[in-house]
Amino acid sequence: MSTTEHSAAGSEEAPAVNFPALTDVVTPFAVRCAATLRLADLIGAGSRDAAALAESAGADPAALARLLDHLCVAGLFAADGDSYRVTAAGAVLREDHPAGLRATLDLETFVGRSDSSCANLLHSVRTGEPGYQKTFGAPLWTDTVAHPELVTGFEHLHEMFGAWSEPTVTGGFDWASAKQVVDVGCGHGAVLRRLLLAFGHLRATLVDLPEIVARAEQSLGEAGLGDRVSGAPGSYFDPLPEGADAYLLSLIVHQEPHERAVALLRRCADAAGSHGTVLVMQAPVTPANRFAMTALDLRMLVTVGGRERTVDQYRDLFAEAGLRIAGQYAGGSESPVDPVLFACVAN
Repeated sequence: MSTTEHSAAGSEEAPAVNFPALTDVVTPFAVRCAATLRLADLIGAGSRDAAALAESAGADPAALARLLDHLCVAGLFAADGDSYRVTAAGAVLREDHPAGLRATLDLETFVGRSDSSCANLLHSVRTGEPGYQKTFGAPLWTDTVAHPELVTGFEHLHEMFGAWSEPTVTGGFDWASAKQVVDVGCGHGAVLRRLLLAFGHLRATLVDLPEIVARAEQSLGEAGLGDRVSGAPGSYFDPLPEGADAYLLSLIVHQEPHERAVALLRRCADAAGSHGTVLVMQAPVTPANRFAMTALDLRMLVTVGGRERTVDQYRDLFAEAGLRIAGQYAGGSESPVDPVLFACVAN
């Protein structure tokens, strides 16, 4: 076989890899520094020199100029002499950009702090345990409720998830036949709010940590839904309120390692009995989204010890908890990372 033939055959087996891009650590954190300092918003539509920008951002002028010089090479900013302006690509770092990325890249918010814990991925791979606690001294959820700014970032992320998953959660399952839903791991209620607004007859019970339930009750009250919800604060590994028509877990199961995920689903199955349905909303791993979802799988490992799964793996997980899939609903988005609502009943 010639060298050309060997290269062609090899390229079919292993696509070309941009190894420097794969191994770059500095650029991703440089982008996050720009987002954290809100540089795109501080520059605005025109241009600003590094000294004035540094004063507004609370940064060292020389160090900030070095950061911007690298991000100019990356294409997010452009230099005009001693001044800098935002490029079309860099506009995504503005607070009001529809992509909503600035807050998720902010190193001082919920997602940004989670990003930093990836520095301890090696610890997670060696031990199977989250690296977040090794990074910040406390588990993610303990750390989050102790810092109001992290709670705010979590709620921002939850709002994004609520909008992303709304067609899936509201569109497939027969909510008209249900009266009572238990939101297991409710967060601040972004998913439930959309569900209650879509189906005016539904009532809900909120299960989450006491601090989170209080925030959810406040948020839902501000939406005019306070008279249709009640809180049941506590761990979702404790016995759950019984007799509801549906038990909704929105992006909860993937936060837990296998044994704890089975235990959680068994709690839901016990509470639902033969009458209720356990509804699990997740984005399964598929061939089309494998790159994004395997990356998310590692993020779940390092932050909370959780994992992502394929549809078959979810089916096996449900079976271990005494459940089977009775229905499966997708929202029909064009994104390869599309949430699916699994409607599970007792075996």
